[in-house]
Amino acid sequence: MLLNGVVQRKLTLLDEYVSRLERYLNGVTFDTFKADDLLQSGTERVLQVAIEIVIDIAERLIAIRGAGPVASASAAIDRLVTLGILKSSDPYSEMVLFRNRIVHEYETTDPEILYSIAKGHTSDFRRFRDEIDRTC
Repeated sequence: MLLNGVVQRKLTLLDEYVSRLERYLNGVTFDTFKADDLLQSGTERVLQVAIEIVIDIAERLIAIRGAGPVASASAAIDRLVTLGILKSSDPYSEMVLFRNRIVHEYETTDPEILYSIAKGHTSDFRRFRDEIDRTC
């Protein structure tokens, strides 16, 4: 299946957001991060948008395949696995759960968890992109 222009643009946008996140945090220690509310807020927002892009792509691919609708973002990830587009729902289901937390439980975002995800999981977004590129 060839990707349509919308999915291709969203994959490019995902790359841009991941690069932005890496630039924001390049050389930033946790102590610096923890002391900088603006950096935390920016990081949280970039992660949220990147995860929203993953969800959008999942829902669009499901629609293109005529395999929807799905009831939730988590169900969309699971459907991509069922369709053979993704190998596994891990770590993408965790992304969706994290997105839900920062959107709905925003007052309790732990800077340590935020920093850990932002510094240690940007490769998950790239893996998602690569899986989509490879199978579609």
